[in-house]
Amino acid sequence: MVCALLLGVLLPALSSAQQAASAAAATKVLPHEGFIGVWRLVSFENIDEQGRRTPGNLSEGRIMYDAQGNMAAQLMRPARPAHSATPTEAERSASYGSYVAYYGRYEVDAAAAKVTHRVEGALNPNWVKTDLVRYWEFSPDGRRLSLSIRNADGRTTGTLVWERIW
Repeated sequence: MVCALLLGVLLPALSSAQQAASAAAATKVLPHEGFIGVWRLVSFENIDEQGRRTPGNLSEGRIMYDAQGNMAAQLMRPARPAHSATPTEAERSASYGSYVAYYGRYEVDAAAAKVTHRVEGALNPNWVKTDLVRYWEFSPDGRRLSLSIRNADGRTTGTLVWERIW
């Protein structure tokens, strides 16, 4: 009898909790469809306080977004030298300084035109468990994606332009 009473109270409550969880999942913002795919780095520019643009030191790269909210980015300087047979500390340091790689989840805020990369793993260990916020703009045909970096004051300090591979 006690079991029947408990089940009569618990089952409806559990069912309500499951329905609430399902409703929350249904209203979760999904990744922006325009991001999904693989992109090739076309250009990277730094922008100083006077608005002058200079090429960034990373000119090759890929960024990938999938429909499940996963992303990965890899960027590098061009013409990175090969290591000697037994790499020196200087060679390893130069390699580390000429390559950027990270992966994680991403979320899109369409109203603010920003994408947040929630870093789960990275070549630079200081980036793990951080958020990298980028402000986005698509070309009218959707083949180019511009991601801008802003400082704490909201000034754009860099822009990466990506071209869709697929």
